[in-house]
Amino acid sequence: MRSTIQSASRLGEETIEYEIVHTTQYSYDSVKRSSVMSLCMKPRETQRQYLEDYSLEVSPDTIVDEDTDIFGNSRHVFDVHRPHKNLTVASSARVQLVRDQISAANEPAADWESLEDYQDDWRNWEYLNPTDLTRTSVNLKDWSKGLGSLNWEDPVVFLDSLEQRLSETIEYRPGRTSIDSTVEEVLARREGVCQDISQLMIAIARSWSIPARYVSGYLYDTPGDTNRLAEDATHAWVECLLPDIGWKSFDPTNPGGLEETRIIVGYGRDYRDVPPIKGITHGEGEAEMDVNVVVLRTRTQQSRQVSE
Repeated sequence: MRSTIQSASRLGEETIEYEIVHTTQYSYDSVKRSSVMSLCMKPRETQRQYLEDYSLEVSPDTIVDEDTDIFGNSRHVFDVHRPHKNLTVASSARVQLVRDQISAANEPAADWESLEDYQDDWRNWEYLNPTDLTRTSVNLKDWSKGLGSLNWEDPVVFLDSLEQRLSETIEYRPGRTSIDSTVEEVLARREGVCQDISQLMIAIARSWSIPARYVSGYLYDTPGDTNRLAEDATHAWVECLLPDIGWKSFDPTNPGGLEETRIIVGYGRDYRDVPPIKGITHGEGEAEMDVNVVVLRTRTQQSRQVSE
């Protein structure tokens, strides 16, 4: 299956173009009778991110359906109902990101009292309440107060300082947690990866009545950077909803990183809403999964015309 989409360049914007190739290969010990898979790999279109081209190929060849989930993410679903010992999913995208021209110093101010308006808005319910992965018996307000070095002047500076402190408090250690690790476990172990640290920041933000959502995607790692990320370049970070600002990005794994280096694929309440691939197979034997992700920065340009 192969599908493509074209999007428009915007007049007068400085854009950065990326190409992403995400390949997942399953090798099975014995023949599988069937496989049913759901994918969340197609980058989103946002006010600052434009999808120029996208293709998806599955082997063995099969029909792939595309739909949109309740969070606005693209979903591809397929089933292979014939014997197979290998399964390959190859996703390829070309994305343009608009370079942010607004400095943090020029952002509107927010105050704690204005957050009260979010409490009665049903659209924020999913992003204000705990999930199975973000629920904890720990009082997160008290825990965050004990971190020290947090700035409580307003919600924005609080989140900026929280982003920095979590990167210092939770040790980045791949392989010590799993996709099902909870905030409770991360607090106990004080270690994890981007998924874990992001879910902890989400839980803390929600405890302070700040709507927060989980963002899955890719991180472009420039030469010489010391970013902490999985070897396959997949990444997770946080967006919080703030009065007069809207959804603002925070990356507690790599604080201070440029938003233009993060490519958004999906939004959710936690990781379980947006795994790149999930599904079930029928047949005996174990599976070995190999994931390879390449993110290339292809060019930076100033748009001179608008294409429809």
